[in-house]
Amino acid sequence: MTLNNSDVTLIMEFLASRICHDLVSPVGAINNGLEFMEDMADDPQGMKTATDLIAHSAGAASARLMAFRLAYGAGGREGNIKPEDIQKAFGALIRSDGKIRQSWDPFGPLGISPATRGFLKTLIGTLILGTECLPKGGTIYVDPGQGEQTLVRAEGTGATIRENVENALAGTIALGDMDPRLAHPYVVGIAARTYNFDVQLKDSDETHVTWAITHTPTA
Repeated sequence: MTLNNSDVTLIMEFLASRICHDLVSPVGAINNGLEFMEDMADDPQGMKTATDLIAHSAGAASARLMAFRLAYGAGGREGNIKPEDIQKAFGALIRSDGKIRQSWDPFGPLGISPATRGFLKTLIGTLILGTECLPKGGTIYVDPGQGEQTLVRAEGTGATIRENVENALAGTIALGDMDPRLAHPYVVGIAARTYNFDVQLKDSDETHVTWAITHTPTA
């Protein structure tokens, strides 16, 4: 799909809306904690509660910013980024909610070489995509597939794929059907193709969704 200036602007607006939506809650909670501290100035227990709220919310905001930097920014493509950095950033992201955990070895074989330009950026984008398939929580695994392929498996009760996610990922969705919730798969798909990767659904049922990242080097 060829995008004109209006299309690009629309995608940028949707992505910005998505990022702001994910940051509003923890940032708002920090503000609430500060206000609570003012009210509880003479109550040590109240001050501790406020401090704990601020610390938790600041950690959640920081984790989301780091994950967004790697998935959407230039940071994810840098050669100094390692699989363990992706696991750490993704772990911090899912830890704030507590419903999802990850189980994979960043030092083991992943199918695609971590040194391949753009792979780790594509990986964290796909990991985030996996979280959106687990509304009731679960576990996300990363394993090598066939050849230059990495599998991201989101496993949990009620695993599902939201409508139009596959089309957004493939870049075939009509922009009239886009909304901020689809900005992530759309941008992940564009970035993956830029770095010669293809992200597609491999298989799914009510217990799991598996995404396959395949390296498709140009001749």
